[in-house]
Amino acid sequence: MKRFDKQFKLEAVAMVLEQERSVPVVAKELGIHVNTLYKWINQFENHKEDAFPGSGNLLPENEEIRRLKKMIADLQEENAILKKGHGHLCKTPEVAYRFIVQHRFSFRVEKMCQVFKVSRSGFYAWLKREESSRAKQNKELLKEIHNVYKLSRGTYGSPRVTKALKNQGITCSRNRVARLMRDYGIFAKTKRRYKATTNSKHSYPVAPNLLNQNFSANQPNQVWVADITYIPTDEGWLYLAAIKDLYNRKIVGWAMDKTMTRQLVLDALNQAVMRYRPLAGLIHHSDRGSQYASYEYQQALRGYGIITSMSRKGNCYDNASMESFFGTIKRELIYGSRYRTRAEARHAIFEYIEVFYNRIRLHSSLGYMSPVEYEQAKNAA
Repeated sequence: MKRFDKQFKLEAVAMVLEQERSVPVVAKELGIHVNTLYKWINQFENHKEDAFPGSGNLLPENEEIRRLKKMIADLQEENAILKKGHGHLCKTPEVAYRFIVQHRFSFRVEKMCQVFKVSRSGFYAWLKREESSRAKQNKELLKEIHNVYKLSRGTYGSPRVTKALKNQGITCSRNRVARLMRDYGIFAKTKRRYKATTNSKHSYPVAPNLLNQNFSANQPNQVWVADITYIPTDEGWLYLAAIKDLYNRKIVGWAMDKTMTRQLVLDALNQAVMRYRPLAGLIHHSDRGSQYASYEYQQALRGYGIITSMSRKGNCYDNASMESFFGTIKRELIYGSRYRTRAEARHAIFEYIEVFYNRIRLHSSLGYMSPVEYEQAKNAA
């Protein structure tokens, strides 16, 4: 039976109370029983901060402020898409015409024709032409592409979109999907570099590298990898410690706090062990950061019967699988967003990990299945 810490329970309750979403929907997204979520909500409403053991805080936010922030973010995104798509849309009149059709109820046709340097008479003449069978098929396919893209939170490129469509029984080629996405300015979020957070200059003992960049496992709870990253907010940094299972690429443990301490990584470890109950002999791999090399953390690992493995000094590739996750969450969630408070960032990260990354997002290393789908398929087999 899985157990959940206070951070998880508070974030789950917040999805219902603050986002005004139904209990059955949130329970399904998080993979918990609906009665369990009702119980957590009752405990929170009756006891507030004393509802669950541990630490954490919920900061309610005014509904009007949330609505305005969403409106601003939408306008910024639309403005960015228009800026990036301008040069491409001007290549052929037909592509510009399609854009104008899509947005003619949002912007003036005359102004869009001026921006894209096409004539209004040409646009209306094109509009009256009868659509070809191929054009109609592309229009239907484009709707499905938009649905998949929206479900992926704007993170899927043409390979994952194509795979998701095929999983739904829709026949299409990657080249066709790529062309439609390109023509209509649908692009996956791009990567950005980020710096290391842990400090390897300390006097603690370090463990040998048992993985040697072999980031694979034959069964769950065989090899876990761990690391820390940071997220900027208007209140200051929010630090995220996470643990990933190399078998199914699932994030099995996480913790967030305003300081980067050994307690942060201990909280992530305790959550992972509480929820997945690994047997003795599991390998835990991390960098040589002082948080992971500390006596307290190593003592906790030994107490759980977990074997320690650490990256070589200054070699970021030795923990590439974990850095890949941090690169993904920053590219798909953090970059392009502005968080007013740490609590706002915590809510967004919780939902990304527990709802999207673990249960929905297609992983190329898993044959374009989500970690939960992959685990279920293996169990069924």
